[in-house]
Amino acid sequence: MSRRQIALIAVGVAIVVAVVAFVLTRDDGDDGDKEPAGADPEPSASTTLPVVADETWCAGWKNLVATQGLYVADPNPEASANLLAVVDALQELGVPESLDPSGYTELTAVLDDVHASVDPSFTPTAGPSEPADVGEHHDHADEGAAGDDHDEAPFGTWLADYCAA
Repeated sequence: MSRRQIALIAVGVAIVVAVVAFVLTRDDGDDGDKEPAGADPEPSASTTLPVVADETWCAGWKNLVATQGLYVADPNPEASANLLAVVDALQELGVPESLDPSGYTELTAVLDDVHASVDPSFTPTAGPSEPADVGEHHDHADEGAAGDDHDEAPFGTWLADYCAA
């Protein structure tokens, strides 16, 4: 992988984290139906998400990051349409096989945030969760192994463990 590709991936991940942080900190004035802080609803038993190989999902994620980098560099209608198509494709793909179900809401919220960054009229399908970041005490020496710190941001930690550039 070239330095440029690595830089694009890093920029894309940073943008996703920034978008998530922005969405979490904005106040839309609707204090009515918000869940308590820290609430991370589990998917209902009736929600069945397709499960795909980690490598397949990571390839889709890396495509999202690259496409988002192109959109950020030149936010034109074609770039917007391409980014929305990649988000839709990744959502249709499902969830990675080794991601703990506790990370499904965070994954959905991150993809929703990317969608909303392009289309402000988009209504998220998941409530905001913690930003896709690694746990506070995450140690990359435990790649692929679950630890206590993975509970803080299960999807972000999964990304660091399985989809690192």
